[in-house]
Amino acid sequence: MSVNQIVRIIPVLKVNNRNLNQDFYKKVLGMKTLLEESAHLSLGDLTKTEKLVLEESPSMRSRRVKGPKKLARIVIRVEKPEEIEGLLAQKPDLVQLYRGSKSYAFEAVSPEGHAFLLHAEDDLADLRPVRAVPDFQQPEGFAGLSCFEVETVELHVPDQAETERFYRKLVNALDFLSFTAAAGQDLQADSTHTWDIAMIKAQVKDLDTAALREILTDQEVFVPKSDKFLLSQDPSKIELWFEA
Repeated sequence: MSVNQIVRIIPVLKVNNRNLNQDFYKKVLGMKTLLEESAHLSLGDLTKTEKLVLEESPSMRSRRVKGPKKLARIVIRVEKPEEIEGLLAQKPDLVQLYRGSKSYAFEAVSPEGHAFLLHAEDDLADLRPVRAVPDFQQPEGFAGLSCFEVETVELHVPDQAETERFYRKLVNALDFLSFTAAAGQDLQADSTHTWDIAMIKAQVKDLDTAALREILTDQEVFVPKSDKFLLSQDPSKIELWFEA
């Protein structure tokens, strides 16, 4: 593998009320709490691998997004298709239900307005909208998702070409990120100010912070003395954290 090749991304989402959102991620999306530390909540699956992080930021420090969010949608791919039906058996509030070649899929929105698509397909083009919701049965012993991956983070950006040029310099980034041009006053807001996507943690193979510095010459960069991570930001002021 290439130096600094991205192998996984972990979105960090800023929220107003962590407990309210935690209930959604557990019951609707089937995620498991891995660690609660200060304002941060680490979420994952039975592999105990961190897949998503919530960061609580009360209204005296952050606010609701005005206009479209930077985060358009997070697409999650589930390893065991039958577990999606286990979640649907709990009759969650859905934006849309789909049927694919392997299983059902669904879109849902968190209390903070973060949108998710949960599926088990090899190709999203296989999904077709379903109007009538079947009476799903929960598998015996079902306790949420045993294994899932954040497949794609879809972002609204003010300049799609500029954003794609930026991420094209980062090995494998475009395998995990997609962009749609949009207009809105908070699309380049400071990541600490709004309840939106605040950070993308990128786990890389063979971290080389010096090589990353050369790529991120137009951005502010922080590397600790330990050289264990590099912190920067993208053109939309989403923080980027690179670690091995």
